[in-house]
Amino acid sequence: MRKRKKYLKLRNKQTGKMDLAHRRAASVLLGRPLLPGEVVHHLDGDSTNNAHENLLVLSSQRFHAHIEHVLRQERRGQVHLFPEMLQNVRQRPRGTLFENIALE
Repeated sequence: MRKRKKYLKLRNKQTGKMDLAHRRAASVLLGRPLLPGEVVHHLDGDSTNNAHENLLVLSSQRFHAHIEHVLRQERRGQVHLFPEMLQNVRQRPRGTLFENIALE
């Protein structure tokens, strides 16, 4: 049975609801709330590392699942046919989080 990842949650003082820390960090760095459907990806795979240089905002869950699949295949030794498509994911982000929003 697969262990479920635990994410740090923080209470939103305005709404009273609980927010995931990595989504709040991305929102603060972007200077705007995340759009519906946007996903925050941890570049190093560590869900507890919410440093801004480790976060990448992706346009959809579908794109996030695709990236995770390709990276998993590469760890198993299978080469991706179009490595340039994942250039933004592999490189360490420079500048602000807003500059590193990856679109499909």
